Amino acid sequence: MDPAAVFARTPCNRFLGIELVDASRERVELSLPVRDEFLQEEGVVQGGILTALADMAAVYLLWPYLPADRAMTGTGCAMQFLAGASVADGPLRAVATPLRVGSTVAVCESELFQGGRRVAKGTFTFLLRERRPR
Repeated sequence: MDPAAVFARTPCNRFLGIELVDASRERVELSLPVRDEFLQEEGVVQGGILTALADMAAVYLLWPYLPADRAMTGTGCAMQFLAGASVADGPLRAVATPLRVGSTVAVCESELFQGGRRVAKGTFTFLLRERRPR
């Protein structure tokens, strides 16, 4: 499976405008141009948008490399919002790395940057399980 091709055709990624910059089992980097539609009442990017970007980076550390008989389900997410992100400061960049990948549980970390600032950091936990027949 080509991670870049799958990423590009995923509806949520296209809708938000997320771009895959680099992907491997050790590191994933995504980019997201900030649009006015992403802003909340105080004029900064809404936390759910930041969380979605961080989550997507963590997912692409694991999902493209799963064996055909395995699937994954998110079981936990903890985000720390460290600074506001704005339209004026350019695109957001998410960098995800694995903290631990076992046979049944994986934990990944995603950091979000805008310009030279870290704006958020998240930890994501996934259950790695047998794929159920459809």
